[in-house]
Amino acid sequence: MCVLDVEPNSKAPIVNILYHPLSGQCVQVNDKNEVELGRCETKTRWVRAENETKIILHGTKKCLTTTGEGLPVIVSDCERNNSSWRSASLSKLHLATMNQQQEQLCLQKDSNSSTIVTSKCICIKDDSLCLDDPQSQWFQLVQTNV
Repeated sequence: MCVLDVEPNSKAPIVNILYHPLSGQCVQVNDKNEVELGRCETKTRWVRAENETKIILHGTKKCLTTTGEGLPVIVSDCERNNSSWRSASLSKLHLATMNQQQEQLCLQKDSNSSTIVTSKCICIKDDSLCLDDPQSQWFQLVQTNV
C-alpha cells in the first residue's frame, strides 16, 4: 500500500494524490492528457477546494474530465460540463460525474490497460445484494505535502 500523509514541518502546500487502493497505484497524466495508473513515487498532484466539485491538476487550469462512458478520462478545460466530480457511495471510494442521460459514471481502471475510463457506477448504495466487485472503481483523494 502507498503511504501518503501530511508532514507537519513541511512548508510545501497541501495537495491531493488520487490513489487506487486495488492496484496500489496513483493516477498520473500521460503525454496525450489521458489519466492512467502508475507508480506513486512519480505521482501527479491534484487540488480540490473544500466545497468544490472540480479536481484540478496542480499548477494548471486543467481539470479531470470525462469524455464519455467507456472512454479515457482526460485533463482539459475546467469549464466543460463533464468535469464535476463527487463521492457517490457511503464508502466515499467512488468518484462520479453525471452523463447527459443523468446517469452516474464512476472512474474505473480499464481491465485491459492502466488507463482510467468512466463506467456506470456499481455497488454504490452499499447494497449487500450487489454481486459485482466495485474495487476497480475505488479511488481515494489523499492529502499530502511531501
